[in-house]
Formats: sequence, structure tokens, C-alpha cells
Amino acid sequence: MKLPSETYSAIDAPIQRMNPMTKVIVFLLLIFSVSIVKSTEAAAFILLLAILLWILAKLPVSYVLKRMAAPFLFVFIFAVALLFSTGSANGEEIVWSVWIFNITSAGISEAVLILIRATAALLLITILLGTTKFDLIVKVLYDLKVPIFILQILMFSYRYIFVFAKELDSMRNSMASKGFTPKISMRSMRAAANTVAMLFINGFERADAVYQSMVSKGYTGKPAIITKNKMYAKDYAIVVLGIVVAVAIQIPTIVSYLSAVGV
Repeated sequence: MKLPSETYSAIDAPIQRMNPMTKVIVFLLLIFSVSIVKSTEAAAFILLLAILLWILAKLPVSYVLKRMAAPFLFVFIFAVALLFSTGSANGEEIVWSVWIFNITSAGISEAVLILIRATAALLLITILLGTTKFDLIVKVLYDLKVPIFILQILMFSYRYIFVFAKELDSMRNSMASKGFTPKISMRSMRAAANTVAMLFINGFERADAVYQSMVSKGYTGKPAIITKNKMYAKDYAIVVLGIVVAVAIQIPTIVSYLSAVGV
């Protein structure tokens, strides 16, 4: 069964043709590296690299933006809060001030860095999930010795989040067909609470039924690996290149730290 997020995983594009093991390793290296980088320029470089990978993956703009919208909104709110809270008590240069809120040059730098890092990481995650079937990602993580309980959480969360969303949409349509319109009132809040309660009850019952069905078919908690992920010379070369890039963007941070400690 092809999940909604795997629509473009089978198209003929350079990123889709990559060895799943190579792809997962390189993308995880880049995501981890850009998440901890302290240099805006280095983070911007990874963002440009992610955009290049997006072009090579041939993923539609609407597909990528739709999946990045919700997490980016959360990061954006955090960045705005950081904008008003960084450096105002440390004598930093105030760029703009209104009432009790001060925007400093340090706050702007931190907010921009957070936004660039988050955008790059989210784009890389979206490309990875959009160009690789999730079961292949799980198999790669299994080969990389990721704990089984983490893999099970990932597998079932990813597989049934779409079922959960479809069930919620069905309940919303059912309520709308009966004349219910959301309002700020006790009646609306009571209906929303009942909907959430029924959703969790249905989810629990379905989860138990699925578990019993899987156990009856011999499920032991370990992924069934039929094919092995083999890596060839070009795959190792790509992984080495990924390691070099991931380490290289940390050089400004390392140099800055060594200068700070007087080395």
C-alpha cells in the first residue's frame, strides 16, 4: 500500500535512484550537522544544498510547502520570541524599540540563524520522506542498529497517522452534515470534547484489533527483512562526501570556540 506521502518516491529522479542506505545516512548527517551549527553562513550553505537536492528530487512546490507549513510556523513563533528576548539585558545594540520590547542586533542574528537552520532541516526531512518509501527507511535504520522499540514507534505512528486523520475528517463531515457549525460556546466545546473522546476510543479499539491480527500472523516485533541494503563503491564515496560537508560546516564554529578559549 502506498501512503499519501510516498506519491513521488517512485518517479525517475536522481535522488529517488539513490541507494536507500546511502540516502538515509547522508541526509541524517546533514540534518544533524545543520541543527547544531552556529554559523549563519554555514547554515545558509546547507539550505542552498537542500534546495539543490529538492530540485534534483523533482518534488512539487505545493507538496513540500504543505508538509513544511505546520512545523515552520512553530519555529517562526519561537524565532519571533527569540528576537525580542536576546541581548536586551546584556548591553547589546538596540536596533528597534517599542514599549518594553527591544530588538537587538544579537536577537536578529539568533532569530535568522534559527530560521535558516530549521528551514534547511525541515526541507531535508521532507525530501528524505518524499523520495523514499518509509519501509525502506525503517529497514535502513534497522541495519544501523537503531533500537527495535524506536522502530516500532516510528512504523506504527507513521502508518496509522493517516488513518487517524481520515477518521477525524470523517467525523467532522458527519457533524457538518447534521448541521453542526463550530462556535465559541459550551455546546461547541462539548461536541469537540465528545469528538476527541470518540476518536481515542475508536483508535484504541482499532489498535487492539490490529495488534491481535498481527500476532496471529506471527508478528514478533522485529521488521521482516527480506532484502539487504548493499552499498557499492559509489555509495561509500557519496557517504564520505556527506561526512566531509557535515564536518566542514562546523569549522567556523570550531574556530570561533578555539578563539574564545584563547587557543
